[in-house]
Amino acid sequence: MKPIRKILLIFASLFLLSSISAQEESEVPADISSSEETAKSIQPADFVLQFEPGIYINTESKLVSAPSPVVYPISVGFLWPEHSVFAIQPTLSFFMMHHLLYEDKALPAEIENRTTTTLSFMLNIPAVYSIYLSNSNFQITAGLGIFMRFGILSPGVKEGDSGWSGSAGSDVKKINSYFWGNLRWLYLTLGGSWLYNLTPQLKAGPTLNIYLPAGGLISDGSAQALLISAGIKICR
Repeated sequence: MKPIRKILLIFASLFLLSSISAQEESEVPADISSSEETAKSIQPADFVLQFEPGIYINTESKLVSAPSPVVYPISVGFLWPEHSVFAIQPTLSFFMMHHLLYEDKALPAEIENRTTTTLSFMLNIPAVYSIYLSNSNFQITAGLGIFMRFGILSPGVKEGDSGWSGSAGSDVKKINSYFWGNLRWLYLTLGGSWLYNLTPQLKAGPTLNIYLPAGGLISDGSAQALLISAGIKICR
């Protein structure tokens, strides 16, 4: 009986080892296939860079404020997913300009009459519709924008200098209150781009964007701070 028990014990041990080995082998491909599926489900995105000089529309009196100034936004963002008919393109633009306060309104200013240097950020979150051609693609964009403006006292201007509200320091506070009051930060954005395939990974071409001051149109009935820009767009 002992030899039989030994044989049975050997076979049982071999069976147990083969079962464990088979289980481990079955688990490995599952993990690999799971990670592969996860990787496939993550869609790649294109990095977006734009340089688009624009006109900042001033609808108020030019006797006090500046004519509609030219600004020079630089924009960075991403297009996700890439190579898709429908996508989103969050983009952040930055430029600087000067403002003064007149009749409780923040108006563009010439450099000699400025009160603030205004740091301007436009967060644009549009949907993108792409039409693909043989070696290029045309993009149409529409979405919402948040215009974030922060006025700081310009170099050479002192807080105690005379201002419309009494002093330059108090003018700065009122200018910033004007920027953020009555939804003047809310914009609608429209745009179009025509991108050429320079290489399989690099596309570039002209772009046009219009930033409509939706909040200002609603609260003030004015297109003050309407921004129209045109320039070059690069995607990689």
